[in-house]
Formats: sequence, structure tokens, C-alpha cells
Amino acid sequence: MKHYFRSGASAYMYWNISTANGGMSTWGWAQNSLVSVDSAAKSFRYTHDYYLLKHLTHFVDVGARNLVTSGTCDDAVVFENPDSSLVLLIRNELSHPQRIEVQVKNQAAMVELPADSIATVAIEKSWISA
Repeated sequence: MKHYFRSGASAYMYWNISTANGGMSTWGWAQNSLVSVDSAAKSFRYTHDYYLLKHLTHFVDVGARNLVTSGTCDDAVVFENPDSSLVLLIRNELSHPQRIEVQVKNQAAMVELPADSIATVAIEKSWISA
């Protein structure tokens, strides 16, 4: 998803809402989805994509624009909402906690993320210097 937003996309659509465990298409390509279903156990689990989309739709407003970021984590995207607030979505895919710094618009956020996690940092307009 970050690749598409960084390349100028203004929307993203999930092709699959749910997939069977393993998520392979009939032609052998790995698929992502929001829910992974184990039909043998008659159970399901929400995937990282589900939680990422949940964070995006809760914190990023219609009309937000993607901003360029820098810092110690490549797994970060930043949006500026129409009210000028900033929303940072950050992923730590490592098996241990990771301390990261993300810089955007001459501001920096330092966050320690738990292992295998997704985090959202919302910065209100009043905290952003011009």
C-alpha cells in the first residue's frame, strides 16, 4: 500500500476481503486480505491489513494528502488531513521492539514500537509549527 501512496495514488482498494489460510490464488500468486479463514477449524483471524485499514479509515480524513517522510523506518506513511493535522502510520515487522524516528514538515516523532506491530501517531494542528 505504501508503494502506491508514495507513487501518487489517492485511493487503494483491497481485492480480497477474506482468503483461506495461505492466501494463494488459483494461479499461484500470494494474496493479501483483511481476514484469513481456517475452514477446517471453522475460525478466522484479522490480518495486519485489516488493522492497517482500520487505522487509515479512522484517522485519515477524506481529502488528506500523502507527504514525503524520512527517518529510521521505511515502513511509514504520513498523511496531512484537510485541517492540517498529521497522521503517521508506522509498521514494525521485526520480532523485537524497534525505536524509530520519522521526520515530516520539519517535525520529528520518536516512537518505540512493540514487535510485529502497527501504530498510528496523530499530531494535531496546534502542535505543528509553520
